[in-house]
Amino acid sequence: MQDALKGVTVLEVGVLTPGKYCGFLMTGWGAKSIRIEREASQSGVAVEDLQLNRGKQSVILDLRDEADRQAFFDLARTADVLIEGYRPGVAGRLGINYDAIRAVNGGIIYCSISGFGQAGPDIGRAAYDLSFMAESGLLHALHGNGSEVVSPQTYLADAATGLTAAFAIAAALQARNGTGQGRHIDLSMQETVFSMLSVSHGTISDGAANSGRISADRSARPAYNIYRTRDGRYVAITALGEKSCRALFRYFGNEELWQQGLALGDQGHQAKVFLQRHFAEHDAQHWRDALAALGLEIALVKTPEEAFDSPQLQARNMVLDTRDGSGGPLRQIGFPATARAAAPQLAPAPEPGADQSIVQSPKGRTPHA
Repeated sequence: MQDALKGVTVLEVGVLTPGKYCGFLMTGWGAKSIRIEREASQSGVAVEDLQLNRGKQSVILDLRDEADRQAFFDLARTADVLIEGYRPGVAGRLGINYDAIRAVNGGIIYCSISGFGQAGPDIGRAAYDLSFMAESGLLHALHGNGSEVVSPQTYLADAATGLTAAFAIAAALQARNGTGQGRHIDLSMQETVFSMLSVSHGTISDGAANSGRISADRSARPAYNIYRTRDGRYVAITALGEKSCRALFRYFGNEELWQQGLALGDQGHQAKVFLQRHFAEHDAQHWRDALAALGLEIALVKTPEEAFDSPQLQARNMVLDTRDGSGGPLRQIGFPATARAAAPQLAPAPEPGADQSIVQSPKGRTPHA
């Protein structure tokens, strides 16, 4: 996959985290991505940008200025993809909306990423990642079984939107191969997050969320649950099959409880208490090693930092040893679907304006030193 998008040029303008992540994925798969920055940062490259802007180029243009806007159009004439993340209406006021870009490049794939999309009653609302998770139902689904709803420590809406945008753009590029025509992709964070629930809550029939009950029931079973261990860490056990569930309770000395291990609510209470007691007897790593050796479905609940040490992720080129712009060592997450070949070798994230020489600079700007 590291060369699947070789020859594709992407422009990123006005993008926030979802657009950066989309460009990050496309760059890892071989595209050339050029970021259009409004101005240089006073604090250097942000922590998020160290990861998401790797391998990209950066120029500074003030799109409210006619000369700089023309420099932008020069880039757009030969680009394949434009990702913009402005609030609805802003691109039009800047004179760089889809119609304006299509006039100079009929084959452009123009992807607008916004909170609520380019149409509908909520297009002007302000919102962030947590807002979309809350209103879509995803946040509630993540904290089922009556547990307290808390704010996650990652940005699922941002990540899912970036993934969806990358997929939509790739599909549009494929369609362009047959027609030669570009298109406008109108993608909202809200619809992206709501779509994620298709795998668990996708259907309501006669007022009943039939599919949602299945996932809710599964998450309440003792054999498909999370348990605290002696060292205060947690393990996730997912012994849903009869064979696995029998083996789990047999290991702990009471195979007769296996059916309760798959039961719901009060019917599974005895089995859950039984497992809670046993998992509290040893540390998390002990249980992971012991039960995995039996072929049971068990996982440690890790911090993201601990996941960097996963031998499997390392073997799949998903953990990379890299350097920042000043040569300092970094460990960074790699690119999915590139495991069977060498990991992409990308330059560090650029300082804003580091590649100013690739545009004609009507204001006399000089490339970043």
